[in-house]
Amino acid sequence: MKFSEEALKYLNLGIESEIAAYVFYKRARKLVKDESLGKILDKLAMDEKGHFLILEDEFDENVRSECWAPYKDILGKDGLPDIDELVQGTHKELLGKMAKLKGKKEVLEMALSLEKEAFGLFSDASSRSKSPDVKKVFDHLAAFEKGHVQTIEKELASLA
Repeated sequence: MKFSEEALKYLNLGIESEIAAYVFYKRARKLVKDESLGKILDKLAMDEKGHFLILEDEFDENVRSECWAPYKDILGKDGLPDIDELVQGTHKELLGKMAKLKGKKEVLEMALSLEKEAFGLFSDASSRSKSPDVKKVFDHLAAFEKGHVQTIEKELASLA
């Protein structure tokens, strides 16, 4: 399957978004004491890692180059090296606010904003795709992100 230049742009944005979400969930997990929230954050982190791997495989197949640094090799190892240089400015700002989070509700609200942003990104990419195969990739990822939004909204509603 061949991605257009615009679709490749969305793949790249998606890679950055998924890495940022993964970093967020791993860091948030270290901050929270609530074990039920911790399990949710662990699952969300692993989902984001899986999404990242899908996107990087697609990008790698379409833009193979000797200069291409396969971050999936890094993310495949236990632990997580410092990859903050890959995180977009808006995500860096959110990650910077993590130390100030006061509780479960604030962690979930920040997670919800990340998931809604990712859902919007993949939905937009799908709507702009001319290739049914490319559209299918973005639709799959958008559906996953929508599920994350629903999971987090359910947890937030249980706090009320």
